[in-house]
Amino acid sequence: MKVGVMFFCILVLGCSSKEKKDENLEQKKVPAVKITYETKEPAIEKSFKEVQDSLRLILLESKPNESLKSSLLEELYIRGLVTEENGEILIHLPFDLHGLDCGAPDYYSTDLSFKIPSKNPIEFPEKIDVKLHEHGCVDNEKTINSQFIQKEKSQEYINYFSEELKSNLVIKKKGELYYYPHLKSNSISAKVIDEMFENGEFNDTIIAPYQSTAMTSNEYELFLQ
Repeated sequence: MKVGVMFFCILVLGCSSKEKKDENLEQKKVPAVKITYETKEPAIEKSFKEVQDSLRLILLESKPNESLKSSLLEELYIRGLVTEENGEILIHLPFDLHGLDCGAPDYYSTDLSFKIPSKNPIEFPEKIDVKLHEHGCVDNEKTINSQFIQKEKSQEYINYFSEELKSNLVIKKKGELYYYPHLKSNSISAKVIDEMFENGEFNDTIIAPYQSTAMTSNEYELFLQ
C-alpha cells in the first residue's frame, strides 16, 4: 500500500514538474519572439536619408578648406568637383546628363572648367574664362574657350552667362548645377529656370538644362575615397 502511495506521489510531482517546465518554456518563448521583433524594428526605421546624412558629415569633416565649406561651393567641394591648388580654386563641372530621362549618364559629356582666386570668404569674379570640352561618343570632339559674365549673385546661387555660347551656368548652394544652352541672346534668370522645371516646360522641342550625375546622385558613398 505504501509503495502504491509513494508511486502515486512521484507521478503527481513528475506531472507537476513537467507542467511548470512547459509553462516556463512558453513564458520564455513569448518574450523571445517579442524581443526579436522589437530589435529588428529600429533597423527598419533607420532611413536612407539618415545614413546619407551621416556619410555627408564624414565627407565634410574630411575636407580641409574651411572657406569652401562655408561657401555656396560646399556641395561641389565634398563631391570632388572643386579643388584648391597654388592659391586658386579649380572648378571642373562634368555635365553628362543632357535631357530629362532616367538619370543615367549619357555616352558623352560637356565639361566646363574654370578657376577663381582662393580667398576667405570665397568671391566670384564678374568675369570667368571657361573652357568647354565636349567628348565621348560624339562625331567631333570639341574644345571652346569662352568668357562668362556674372548676371546674378546671392547667398544661394551664382548665375553666369556666355554671349558667345548663348548659355547660362547656374551653381546653387544646395547642389543644383545647370548648364543651359538655350541659344538666346539674353541671359535667363535662375528663377525662370526653376519655374520652367516646376511647370514641366522642358520637352522634346525645348532643350533642357544639362545636369551632372555627380550632383544629382543622392549616394554619398560614391564620393568616399
